[in-house]
Amino acid sequence: MLEELIKKAQKGDKQAFTQAILLIKNNLYKIAKMRTSDEEAIKDIMQETMLDVYKYIKKLKEPSKFKAWIVKILINNCNKYYKKYHLEENYNLEFYKEDIKYNSNQQLIEDTLDFYSMIKDLRYEERIIVVLFYAEKYTTKEISKILGINENTVKTRLSRAKGKIKNNYKGGLDNE
Repeated sequence: MLEELIKKAQKGDKQAFTQAILLIKNNLYKIAKMRTSDEEAIKDIMQETMLDVYKYIKKLKEPSKFKAWIVKILINNCNKYYKKYHLEENYNLEFYKEDIKYNSNQQLIEDTLDFYSMIKDLRYEERIIVVLFYAEKYTTKEISKILGINENTVKTRLSRAKGKIKNNYKGGLDNE
């Protein structure tokens, strides 16, 4: 469905563009919200992203890659915003607090661990990969393209992050 909307949007259909954005708006908001808790900044970053996407959508060669493409633009706009205003790193992970709370048996872990507490101590480079992989369900190949880094680097950072999480929470769950 998203791919069909993008194809129409590339032909100038404004309503299809709007529908496509509405389908992924919440995912984009969560990624921007991870970067900052300033709602005005998020609005500015989201608006800038929408303008960039609208401006360049005809240049997107593979409509099936739209979501990864727009996330890359969003992350770049977040980074530009921080550089422009010389802000300190301000990562807000509260939004992801409820997203992933399952053990290997997919049973809800009540009040034991949450995604936020698991990733809050990771470096940004690891955290963004963990969020894109686990919360947003991108593949390592897609993350590589979004972040503009080698896929092996993505796999290494993901593995390192999982190791840190495992070490930090060893014994936090009953091993069955």
